[in-house]
Amino acid sequence: MHNKDVSKQFLDNRHQLVTVSSELKVVESDNVIFYLDKGSDITEFHPFFYTLTTIFDELETSHRFFCIQIEFLGKRRYIDIQTKKSIENQEVYVFIEDMTEHYKNVHQIKQVRNESIIQFNVVQELNNQLEVQRGFKNKFLANVSHEIRTPLNSIKGFLNVLKVSEVSKEQLDIINIVQDSSDTLVTILDDLLDISKIEAGRLEIKNRRFDFKSFIDVLRKTYALRAQEKRLDFDFEIGENIPNFLVGDRLRINQILINLLENALRYTHQGSIKLNISTSSRNLRRIPITFEIIDTGIGIAPENLERIFESFTQLEKRGLFGGSGLGLSIVKQLTGLMESELEVKSVEGEGSSFNFTLTLGVSHDQKSKIERDSVPLIALPDKEIKGKKKKKKRILYGEDIEVNQLLMTKLMADHGGYSLDIAKNGEWVIEYLERYPYDLLLLDLTMPVMDGFDAATVIRNHSNKQIRKIPIIALTARTTQEEKELAKEAGINAFLIKPLDQKALFETIDRLLNRYKKKKQEED
Repeated sequence: MHNKDVSKQFLDNRHQLVTVSSELKVVESDNVIFYLDKGSDITEFHPFFYTLTTIFDELETSHRFFCIQIEFLGKRRYIDIQTKKSIENQEVYVFIEDMTEHYKNVHQIKQVRNESIIQFNVVQELNNQLEVQRGFKNKFLANVSHEIRTPLNSIKGFLNVLKVSEVSKEQLDIINIVQDSSDTLVTILDDLLDISKIEAGRLEIKNRRFDFKSFIDVLRKTYALRAQEKRLDFDFEIGENIPNFLVGDRLRINQILINLLENALRYTHQGSIKLNISTSSRNLRRIPITFEIIDTGIGIAPENLERIFESFTQLEKRGLFGGSGLGLSIVKQLTGLMESELEVKSVEGEGSSFNFTLTLGVSHDQKSKIERDSVPLIALPDKEIKGKKKKKKRILYGEDIEVNQLLMTKLMADHGGYSLDIAKNGEWVIEYLERYPYDLLLLDLTMPVMDGFDAATVIRNHSNKQIRKIPIIALTARTTQEEKELAKEAGINAFLIKPLDQKALFETIDRLLNRYKKKKQEED
């Protein structure tokens, strides 16, 4: 095959054809891309061409080589090479194609792709690190909350015991101060855990039917008293056209209003605090409720209006008014979760107003349900019923901490309607239930040997029907939703968080005992 024929067959205007002898000398070159002198050693142009020596010895007549980098006249080029051997002439035809632009584009695409992959991996790694940090923080906060709530339970419990005992006015004032401080500490713990849940996206809004008017009335009475203690006026106004029973997240609405009212109390030293609640709608299914809290407090400078919603921010640097710096941040995030927007207006030195509007459902049932299962906090012991002495209900309490055992013993003694036995761990709980008849079980979830979860599981799978059916109330410093779900799965009927509310405790005991009694009668 002649050089000219090869050129016609393989070349276009992007190629260069070079003929090389078996001694690797340039026989002929069209010099389209690179200039090569006839008779010059092609290996001096580029070391790659040493590979041509093996081509003469191989049986194959053609080869292809890709992406060869060549420096020529100070420029870097990328070429593809195809060779074809002429056995007749003992020459090799070298076809050079300049692929510089192609490989540059491919390189850029690959580089962009690689950078994208690297960036993705970096983001993933950062997310993993954040998840680990968040997990550590959440676990740390949960553990701290548990460890603080446990002693707080006995502190608040015994304070309530002291309040109903014979104490002087001065001692009662001290008790109230300590009780307020304990309540503040519990609020801070709750705020920390809620901030953690919101950041992790695990806080859910739960809409249920509740008595809105009754709920607001309790709030009004509480803060009218709190304002009176600071010698402030407390004004309250609620729209007449707001239904009694609404559907929404009562707990979170309460949390928002308490944080805003506490904020108003903390920063108002004279004048008044006002709570206005209104609606502009008469819709029978869903209505917008507007809440507004107005105070005559110290106010907020314009440049600080956004900063007040940051976690752990306190604008009063002198530390005169206290606070964890979490309240307004939680309010802002909770209103956002409830598809509302918190608005604030303030004049420094004159006061502030916060308002937000929540769209709540209207319950089709506007009739109040009478609470038949309530029991007084301190009941008279062993009442006479038709000439017969009322038999005390037997309660077993699984708890390993002695101060909590002592507190529960005191509460039951003051109540008078129950007798109490104590088991120090889950195994003892099972043993006591198998040896003695009990009407109800109070169970701490964190105990040595066998914890409350395992004990409840064993009880619900027991061969003895009476043991298997016993009502169980968890009394615990654990507060997470996951632990509540675990308790439910273990067959626990009620979940009360420490520090305990004594009224809630006895109401829950009475409710479960009545339910158990009713079921037993139906089975009999």
